[in-house]
Amino acid sequence: MKKISITGTKGKTTVTRVLSGVIHALGQNTLRVDTDGHYINEQQMSTLEDSKALFSLVPTVCPGKYLIEMKEFFPNFVAILEAALGSSSAAGLGYGSHDIGIFLNVFEDHMGVTDRLKSRRDLAKAKNFIFSRIADDGFAIFNADDGHVCSQLKMLPYGRAVNLIPVGKKFNHFDIATHLEKGGFCITHENKDIILRSKEKNEVLLSIDRIPWTFEGNYIPSIWNLMFVVAALYAFGDCKFTDEVRETLERYRLDVEGGRLTMLKNDNNVKILVDYAHEKYSLVEIAKFAKKLGKRTIGVIRLAPDRTNQMISDTGKAVANKFTDIIVYDKIDGVKKMSYQGKKQKIVRSVGEVSEILHGSITKFKKKGKAERIIVEEEAIKKASEIVNKGDVVVVICGDDHKETIASIKKYFNAYFE
Repeated sequence: MKKISITGTKGKTTVTRVLSGVIHALGQNTLRVDTDGHYINEQQMSTLEDSKALFSLVPTVCPGKYLIEMKEFFPNFVAILEAALGSSSAAGLGYGSHDIGIFLNVFEDHMGVTDRLKSRRDLAKAKNFIFSRIADDGFAIFNADDGHVCSQLKMLPYGRAVNLIPVGKKFNHFDIATHLEKGGFCITHENKDIILRSKEKNEVLLSIDRIPWTFEGNYIPSIWNLMFVVAALYAFGDCKFTDEVRETLERYRLDVEGGRLTMLKNDNNVKILVDYAHEKYSLVEIAKFAKKLGKRTIGVIRLAPDRTNQMISDTGKAVANKFTDIIVYDKIDGVKKMSYQGKKQKIVRSVGEVSEILHGSITKFKKKGKAERIIVEEEAIKKASEIVNKGDVVVVICGDDHKETIASIKKYFNAYFE
């Protein structure tokens, strides 16, 4: 049995799904735990709502709670586990150690929601279980361009042999020169290639153009996700990246209804990007990508209710001028959800409250274009379809039910997957 655990702010679910899909396609029995539930050999066994009903936890808090279901395959299976911030609490991870720990990044999401999470430094500290729980002779794969991530390398277990695989472009928070001089290696990208760099050479492992979900390398967050996937597959393969692994990764396709970046279009040359971006960095990046695809962009966006008022306002300021027009909807819409009460946070939300704060901030800072607030997601998507012009690009940040979001886009835009 091997365990691969992934934490960070942005990209956890995508990296988890790609790794699980590829490792299973390579012939391994797999347990996958991600935001939407748990899966055995890529078949969904339970949902987010099941986890909340059974454990009063989302699937990615204490993801090891699902390991018992793999007793049929024990010890011949691989667990690929998305570990959310809550796994640093009393619930823990639900197991002792993992063979590969992946720390993607630390952004401002969740900052300020509890007394212990007042800064990005606090968030990084709360996620350092990804380092402290690495097994002997295991691998620590980490973002060497993120100072908050690198600050937690001190938590690597004393007395255990841990192999470091830094991932980055600039490596400005890690002494990459010394690491390479001592025989280490790293993963980076140059032009359209993913590179394994060592003291002796740079080895091309993969062409980014061969991976559809990077959109020909035009979406930077997807390139980062790909680098982490390649690093993990390299570690999983005992420091080998074979042709079989490369070809399997190239064949892998993200679930088009899975809520992570995907694109639909219609016969009027309108492109609709769908994603789960949930903090300002991600929203700004997907807006930049949309602008590469068309001159006029429409954002249909929302934020989760467990963010502070300040964070919601800051996000509104950050995205206000990134889209031509913006439509804001609300997860607490008075139809599917009537209110929100955080279990650990002091945050309480009523219908439309988050969208009101977000829309107010966008309106305050927006210089051109329109900003509209429509509380119900389906109605917001419908409105976007009514104001869209030929050749426009629409970004829809999906709600909790990804398939329902896709269904609404298909219905109102007459859209389809290519």
